[in-house]
Amino acid sequence: MHPATIALSNARQAAFQRSGVVLSNDVTSYPHGTVCLSNDSLLRSVEQIEELNLFAASYDAMTGNGLARLRDYLTPPRPGNSRIVRLTTYNENEPWESVDFTKVKRGLLADFAEVRQRTVTKSDFQINNRGLSVILDRDELKDKPEWQQVHTKWLIDLLNRATVLEALAAFANAATAFAKTWSTGTGLNPDLDIRGYVLAGANATGFYPQNVAYGDAAFLLRATAYENQLTAGSMARASVYTEEQLATALGVSSALINMERYQNTATAKQELIGSNVLIFTGLKDASPMDASNIVRHVANGAGGGGEYAVYISEMGVKKIMLTVENYEYLHVQHTTGIFKIAIN
Repeated sequence: MHPATIALSNARQAAFQRSGVVLSNDVTSYPHGTVCLSNDSLLRSVEQIEELNLFAASYDAMTGNGLARLRDYLTPPRPGNSRIVRLTTYNENEPWESVDFTKVKRGLLADFAEVRQRTVTKSDFQINNRGLSVILDRDELKDKPEWQQVHTKWLIDLLNRATVLEALAAFANAATAFAKTWSTGTGLNPDLDIRGYVLAGANATGFYPQNVAYGDAAFLLRATAYENQLTAGSMARASVYTEEQLATALGVSSALINMERYQNTATAKQELIGSNVLIFTGLKDASPMDASNIVRHVANGAGGGGEYAVYISEMGVKKIMLTVENYEYLHVQHTTGIFKIAIN
């Protein structure tokens, strides 16, 4: 049924029309540009903005976004369609158990020796709903056509930085801590030190850790330790600059040299990894038998358009609220093979 026109006296109706305002639900007969006052029931106060969702997804996937890269390196994502995740945990020692070689040989008319079934535990958890909002004044947004993208990017950065800080706290709680001095002394071999920890990780887990992450302060101390020795071998090691070269030198699948920072005080920024080296396993695309130490369970945002959803809410005549949300849960799957080495 067509909504009824707002009833006004002819004189008052004419006065509003002269001002360019039509108090009616039927605007088909009025020229373009006429201001109309619709019924409140025809408006939605909160609307999901598809364009911003697309921007959020593309921004997060940009290779130049070092913060998102660090996040996924420390805690590889595990996407899912549900907020409820069921985790099956196996005994970490069972894959390396051994039996007496004489027991595997069957005698005449005898049965094979039996071993117990592998032990597992199952647990369910719910992926957390996370998000941030910013209140904006319309007057401050004049002549700023990209204000939506700018503030969306900023909120995604804040959410990513919170994830990284949470991941680093999880590493600090789970890791076995060591300290090494690379700044002074002769005969220093930082790469050999790290390879020793990689070997210790293999003795703890049964396989070599796959990832090594350097803060750029730690990487600088590594280079300085080699350069100060002024030998052919040390200078060759000091010339290892890329992450691929570093991974080869350490004998691991991948290495990361991090330069991301966060605002620590009002006047200073602090490196996220800094003068530390983290050794762990974080597999990007894992099988059901996931050996990663810490993972990031994620679910699609509202509307299924990607990990993030973006909303704009009208808050009156002058204020707008822009909100970014996602679903994420950081899970420490197992703690063996995680080392944190403080370099000085």
